[in-house]
Amino acid sequence: MKIWYQTMTTYRYDPVWDEYGKGLEEQCKRAARPDTEVHVTGVPLFGKDLDKYKYIMYYHKNQCVNNMLKAEKEGYDVFVLGCSEDPALTEGRGLISIPVVGISQANMYVAGMMGELFTIVTSPRNLAEMYRQLVRLYGLESKYLRGNYALDVPEEEVAKSLKDPLPLAKEFKEVAKRAVADGASVIIPIPAFIYNLFYRTEKLTNLDGATVLDPVAVAVKVGEMFADLKKLGMEASRMYQVYSYPGKEIRDEILKKYAPTFKIEL
Repeated sequence: MKIWYQTMTTYRYDPVWDEYGKGLEEQCKRAARPDTEVHVTGVPLFGKDLDKYKYIMYYHKNQCVNNMLKAEKEGYDVFVLGCSEDPALTEGRGLISIPVVGISQANMYVAGMMGELFTIVTSPRNLAEMYRQLVRLYGLESKYLRGNYALDVPEEEVAKSLKDPLPLAKEFKEVAKRAVADGASVIIPIPAFIYNLFYRTEKLTNLDGATVLDPVAVAVKVGEMFADLKKLGMEASRMYQVYSYPGKEIRDEILKKYAPTFKIEL
């Protein structure tokens, strides 16, 4: 089995993300079955303030859509969206014939099965509102413990953590402990760089009795399951306005028709 794991950082394009990308590869390898190959890659461009403005993600995710088409063409069995905003998840499921997994959707549903209430430990605080919207979109509000479980971490501190993860890992652990004290029985640390800190320091999976998910591992395992189910004839619904797939010929014709509009003229 071959899984394409898409981070929306510029890993493989900018060396500043090398340590983070290698950490993702380790997490994927640890989670995947021996016969599963996971290819981790980023995108060429990264717009500033993605956590603040939705329109930036609109353009940013088009890079991801291009890689979906590439993954399908190159024979991958699953495409995993490793960005916690689940960008282009709905579009992707109707765009390509292979399963598409969103890291946040996968973790939220798994968390709902593993405990009574889950919460999200995140950074920066702007993302907490975005996750609240995703929880509502996925119909999981009754399983979600909403609270202020976020840190505003400057970019320079994130950069330092790539080489020395312990100080920042301790800060996030304190936030997670507060969430558990408030009633969370499952912790989802996203974006994935947060659990990457836990993984590189103590491989944290349990905190005061609460389960701490490795979001990357969960996404990979759900990806394997989706691929297995597809072999058994079960895949995302192809009903119109759900994840309807027109087939490669019609899809390529549509993409060709709209190709001239994917230009930004300022």
